[in-house]
Amino acid sequence: MFRKSVQSLTAFTKACGSAQYRSLYSASALGIEGYEAYREKTRTQHLHNVDNFKRKMRDFVSGSATNMIFTEDLKNIIHLIDNTPEDKQLLKDTILRYNQQGKELRFGNYVFGPVIMRACHHLGDADLALDLFKGAGGDGFFDQLTSYQILGDMLYEKGRYREVRELFDSIKSRQIQGGRFPKHCITLTFAACYKESTPESFQYAMDLWKELNAVGHVPMRKATAFAAALALNNGRPEIAVEILGTVAKGNYVTVRQLKTLALCALGRLEDVVPIFRSVLEVKGPFEKQQTYCREVIQKVQEAVKQAKEANVSSSSLQDLERMLEYLETNGQIVNDTLDSILCSEIVSTAQRNDKNSNLADSYNSRGGRVPQQQRNFRPTKKYQQLRPGLSEMN
Repeated sequence: MFRKSVQSLTAFTKACGSAQYRSLYSASALGIEGYEAYREKTRTQHLHNVDNFKRKMRDFVSGSATNMIFTEDLKNIIHLIDNTPEDKQLLKDTILRYNQQGKELRFGNYVFGPVIMRACHHLGDADLALDLFKGAGGDGFFDQLTSYQILGDMLYEKGRYREVRELFDSIKSRQIQGGRFPKHCITLTFAACYKESTPESFQYAMDLWKELNAVGHVPMRKATAFAAALALNNGRPEIAVEILGTVAKGNYVTVRQLKTLALCALGRLEDVVPIFRSVLEVKGPFEKQQTYCREVIQKVQEAVKQAKEANVSSSSLQDLERMLEYLETNGQIVNDTLDSILCSEIVSTAQRNDKNSNLADSYNSRGGRVPQQQRNFRPTKKYQQLRPGLSEMN
């Protein structure tokens, strides 16, 4: 009797998918703001000499092979590049010449990969980033998880989801920085599979989930939500329930709403009651009120209606109807779509227990400095209170 509910749920979640492309990580989280700050500083230092410097570098890369490209030259080009074909070609030529020079001449520890990827992200040019990655990636120039992450985010933003999967396969095969399953690259990959939502991407995501489960890797909550939503999109609510069951705390906004949808699709309305009850419980005066998306509530109402039409009689249905009224009365139903919440930007990538895990900090320590007021530190007795995020990088 609930087959109709499963079909309508699939149509619902796919309809929530956005045709508009957007980044999964904020500019701050990726270190783009740090790059832009150092870019302005570099331009200020060169003042009216920017064009002359670019002209000199063009002569260098097109001239004798004995012309040396120093680390500082490449750093300046990366931060002075404009969104023109000539400047992009200059960047390619400078990187090529720099890599052709003997590595024994490099005495610094400057890591170019992430900064170049940020420059491409700043220009909004995923093709340039991919060309540079393929051209110079073979010799380890971009062998940093940060570089992969920024490139993957650009591809995701442009809707090039299959290439995000291919990039992740490259990470696994090469074990960049000693890891096959970097947390945020996994999150980005599940996000791309969810957005693509084809039988191929669904199978890829489920195979990846099984692989992670086999090695005991626990994905981030956002990755888990993407995997569960993808299962719902493909008419497999039972898989969604199993995936969501791996989350230790089920009261997160995406987790409980996805679980509610899956249970409704399976006709398990009695299991929705305790979820609603936990949301309606009176909290402390300083605890944020928990909410439901209106479209999710409408799915619950539809499932209740179907159950009543099928002459299903239970106290659970009566409880659900009362709870639905309470949610409305209490102002706990919002008009935000579940898709918009699920795909909201990740704004912080610092790990609570790893001071070196902030993706943006990998830029600050290698390629420029962000002004002190832009750094977000909240000291406590034991550790920084920063939201969990990108483990790694650089």
